[in-house]
This record gives sequence, structure tokens and C-alpha cells, in this order.
Amino acid sequence: MTKTQWQAAIAQVPAPGSGCYNASYPKLQWSAVECVTARNWRFAPSTVGNGVDYSAQVSGTISKATGTFKDVSSDITEKGQVDATGSKITNAFSLQLNTEFFSGSPACSGSSDPSDCLAWQQFVYAYDGCGSGANCIFMQYWLIDYDATCPSGWYTYSDDCYTNSNAATVSTVTAKDLASISFYGSAAKGGKDKVSLSIGSGTATLVTGPDSMVDLAPYWDTTEWGVFGDAGGGEAYFGTDNALEAQTALKGTSSAAPKCVKEGFTGETNNLKLASTPALGSESLPTMASTQTDGSAGTASCAVKA
Repeated sequence: MTKTQWQAAIAQVPAPGSGCYNASYPKLQWSAVECVTARNWRFAPSTVGNGVDYSAQVSGTISKATGTFKDVSSDITEKGQVDATGSKITNAFSLQLNTEFFSGSPACSGSSDPSDCLAWQQFVYAYDGCGSGANCIFMQYWLIDYDATCPSGWYTYSDDCYTNSNAATVSTVTAKDLASISFYGSAAKGGKDKVSLSIGSGTATLVTGPDSMVDLAPYWDTTEWGVFGDAGGGEAYFGTDNALEAQTALKGTSSAAPKCVKEGFTGETNNLKLASTPALGSESLPTMASTQTDGSAGTASCAVKA
């Protein structure tokens, strides 16, 4: 089994239970590791001007979304700020699989007006996201326009509330590693949601949390995937002549090709431009792809395939 085959196979191995886990090539087995606490950082929802992206939308619901990057420039480099402050640091960025903002979550029941409250869930890798130089993966949950005292254990940000799942530390993902990573988020009604990162070198990490945090599973129909600034509305700055193609593969109630919608949900950005995207080849799951570059972009477009 090659490391690429192992990446695909470990993504299918169920979590042994609730918590945090690591796996190493060639073993197809999760081993429990200590969970840690993610920093009190905001990977905040987008506002006008910083939500420009392509997202994949399905006609039913999504149970699992997997993000990868293809055609990554061989000499790709990146620098970014940590939580949008201080000097730029090499490989300081986040990876985010973001759901749409959705209404109907029971978590909104305590808001000032549940009909105005929107839930949102993010699956995140963050550089230094657990502090003291520790990179980690976790889920971040939002109640947008909650406009009331936040539930116990949630943080207040303007009229919104947010909190994190458990987190697990991982090695630093470099810009060059983007060519070999696989990052997925999944949701199961009444069960566990999961976030997992595997790297082509042969390591994988998994964190689980209850779907009841915002009850994502019955509502999830749109996914944004990409590499962005490291929290706080920050920006990831890629070097000259850098490009990559973001691919989102979806598993859910529909086997049809997803719809490509020009919409983003995160407040973080990168300095690349949306570009024209070649047609997708053979894909095992409904997939959307979009190319981003700092060079000549052409007419922005995306590709989808069932």
C-alpha cells in the first residue's frame, strides 16, 4: 500500500470513540492521544468584501466533505500573521472546511429571536492554534445574531456566540505540504462530527465532537474549502507565480454533481485570485474544483463533476 492509498484508506476507518486520535503509515488504526484546548481565536464569519470564494452546494445534505489541493506550484511559499497581528511568519495559515450559515438549529433556541439566529460550523487546521507554537485541528461552532447572553462555555463576539471542540496537535503544515494533504469534516445526526488531517508523509490526526453542538447534520448542504489567514480575519500571503487548485469531494444524500456558487463564509482570506479552472477528470465522488493564482487569472470559473 502506498502512502497515497493509505491516506484514502485511513479516512474510512471509524473513530474508536469520542476524543482525539493519531495514525501512522502503514497501520490502519487510530491510537488515542491527549486532547488539548484550542486558543480563544475567532475564525469569524465573512462580511462584505472578504467572502469572495467558490463553494460547493448539493440538492440534499452533506455527510462528509474532503478538501485537497491539486496542481500546487512546486516552489510555492507562504507567509502570514498569527491572529492578524505581528510580523509575517513562514507557513502561518489556516485550512478551513466551512459550512453555510443555516437556520433551524436547536442551539439558537435561547437567542433573542430564534428566527434570526443562524448556526455555522467550521472544520479547522490552525498554525499556532493551540498556543506556544502548537498547530492543531478542531471544530469551531457559531451562533450568529444570537443577541442574548451566550450559552455556558461559549464566548461572546458582538451579537454572536462561538466555541470550540476539543483539539489535537499536529505538525506544521508547510505550503509545499498542500500538495499532499487530505482534510475532511463529517457530520452524523445524533452522533459524532469529525475533523481529520492527513499528510502525504504518512501521518493522520482525528478529532470528534457531538453533532448536537449545533445539529449540523440535517442542514449541511454547502461547503467552502481553502487555505486562508491564521484567524482574526487575517490573510495568507503566497509568493510570486504561485497557484493551486482547491478540490472539494462530497458524500451525502445526492450523487449528482454539486452546484458551484460564488460565495464564501469565512472572514479570513488569501492574496490569490480566482482563475479559470480546467475540467475535472474521473472522480469517485461529486466534486468541485477552483483554481487560485497570483498570476494571470483569466475569466474566473469553476468545474464540477458527479
